[in-house]
Amino acid sequence: FDWHIYTTDHFEIYYYPELDQHLERIASYAESAYQKISADLRHELAFPVPLVIFKTHSEFQQQNIFPGASPEGVGAFAEPYRDRIVLPIDEPPDGLYRLITHELTHIFMFDIIPRGLIQNQVPLWVDEGMADYMADVWRPLDMMMVRDVSVSDNVPSMTSFEGYGNFGSVRVVYNLGHAAFEFIEDRWGLEGVRQF
Repeated sequence: FDWHIYTTDHFEIYYYPELDQHLERIASYAESAYQKISADLRHELAFPVPLVIFKTHSEFQQQNIFPGASPEGVGAFAEPYRDRIVLPIDEPPDGLYRLITHELTHIFMFDIIPRGLIQNQVPLWVDEGMADYMADVWRPLDMMMVRDVSVSDNVPSMTSFEGYGNFGSVRVVYNLGHAAFEFIEDRWGLEGVRQF
């Protein structure tokens, strides 16, 4: 790919010429997501976020930025050690905005809660739950999973919930984390989420 850089207030968007016509829309989504997350968390990033975009998911799977980070089923990723986001843009507009919001939330979380190379002290449900919470959408299947875990009295203790537990779907971690952050907001407001 013949990479070019398009700069906005908070992003350096890496793109190739075939994506010229999409740049303003992507920049608008990214800046809008930045404003929402920054306001909700009352946090500003001190650096521009590199945002590497691909036209299709197939091209995204060819990325060599972080080898092995785009296996089947991965829609995008945020890379913690260089604070980069890598994603395809072949989503419907609302889905693409949510995807950018989800991945950008990870960048904010990496900045707020620093990570080590040897050991990550942040449970997966916190990282993925916060990202889904900030994206602010419940897919019907995700909501069904939360209800099923609740009705079957299979809700894990969140203080010891590290990985995927005995659940058959990776999405359960995202969903229970999302539900936990909604609970925190319902009980203590956005200030409670920020304090957490």
